[in-house]
Amino acid sequence: PHHHGMNGKRADMSASAPRRRPSIAGDLSRLRRHGRTRSLTLAEASAMFADRSTPLLLLFLGLLGFIPSPGLPLGLITGSLVVCIAFGMLLRPGNPPIPGLLGRRRLSTGLLRRFMGFAIPFVRRLERRFRPRLTWVVSGTGAAIAAIAIAIQGIGLALPLPFGNLPFAFGIVLTALGLLTRDGLGALAGHFVGIASTALFVTLGIGLVRAGTDLTDWLLW
Repeated sequence: PHHHGMNGKRADMSASAPRRRPSIAGDLSRLRRHGRTRSLTLAEASAMFADRSTPLLLLFLGLLGFIPSPGLPLGLITGSLVVCIAFGMLLRPGNPPIPGLLGRRRLSTGLLRRFMGFAIPFVRRLERRFRPRLTWVVSGTGAAIAAIAIAIQGIGLALPLPFGNLPFAFGIVLTALGLLTRDGLGALAGHFVGIASTALFVTLGIGLVRAGTDLTDWLLW
């Protein structure tokens, strides 16, 4: 009887223990197996994540924005895809649109190795800080606002801004992680990064236009 009581307690404890959330870094590592020996198109790589969830696909694309890619306008390509997929979350949930022209672009094995070397440890560190809270920010209307915010940051990621793509990529990563983990605070952090980055570059752009106008007036005077 004593043993039966102990077994019952263990069963109760295992039933009441919270289920461990699957590792997002582990989900991303699926790319390592497929991209180790050959290049992949963006459509092929995206399909690995889209079948799990659209926010996971957006996280993958945001992380790609961090990777230097000489000769390949990766910011323009991934930013354009982010815009399409984020709006697809609103219009066609569960079936993210990937335009053929962008999806056919190839990611070399070297670029994929650089991506894995950066993305896996980076996401592993980040996801430890994410947990379900303020869930209203990432559900219902809040999720729609998050999709629009990601689309706006996708535009920033696509623009040819010197060193200006990284803040937008980081904002996309934070917001996508917030959606994946139902962490409204994390998503709000992504919104803040996006708003601050947009404000900074708009201010710099206005300043450059004014400086150019003043210089032109001075040269013509």
